[in-house]
Amino acid sequence: MNTSLHTQFLPDAARRWIGAAAVLGGVFALAELPLYFVVPACDATTCGVETGSLMPDELILTRTLCNFLALTLFLVFMSGVRFVIAQRDIRYEWFGTVAGTAGVAWAVVDMVAKGLEGSSAIQTEEWIDPTRTVPTYLLYGSISHLLLAVFGLAFGYAVLRSNTLPRWVGWSSLGIAVLHLAGVPSMYFGFDSSEFYASNGWGAVAMFNGLAAVWLAVVGVTVLRAKSGAQLPVPA
Repeated sequence: MNTSLHTQFLPDAARRWIGAAAVLGGVFALAELPLYFVVPACDATTCGVETGSLMPDELILTRTLCNFLALTLFLVFMSGVRFVIAQRDIRYEWFGTVAGTAGVAWAVVDMVAKGLEGSSAIQTEEWIDPTRTVPTYLLYGSISHLLLAVFGLAFGYAVLRSNTLPRWVGWSSLGIAVLHLAGVPSMYFGFDSSEFYASNGWGAVAMFNGLAAVWLAVVGVTVLRAKSGAQLPVPA
């Protein structure tokens, strides 16, 4: 009979990398967000629902780069979620795995969406508004909302049950999940980004994702400040 104990201990250096990645990801996400609202003035007869607010390639590519950097850093954070949970209580490792997997999938899906927007700006000679003319609404909209909802539910439950981080982190994670579940039906409300709850709307996408990015940065600070806890070993 095997009586050995299975334990996983996360080195402090790895924990610092995981926390710092979330913090820096939040910084780049917040740097990107205002660039969606700083656009040149456009005559109403030229910029309609179909075309949006035309903007220079440099603006589109700058916010695309900020998005790439933010999501790459969030991907690093998400890859460490499982280990942060398992360090404290390995019984909830599976929930950490679900959360981390959903988080990585969100980062990749959103990066693909923004990559298509940036590529369209490079390919097209005239100014465009990729939030209107590039049909990636469901990628950074409803699909991303679903993935973030799964992450929020799994991460929140794991934190509350394992006491890996302060309980407010767990409860606020569940709040993030509810927020993004509420964003899923936005796919039924068109693609006018000036509308709050459109599939690419400034509320359902920009505000919801912005809140998630700020929250992830705060969680990153909490991970950085957390002390390595003794794990509850599980007999083999």
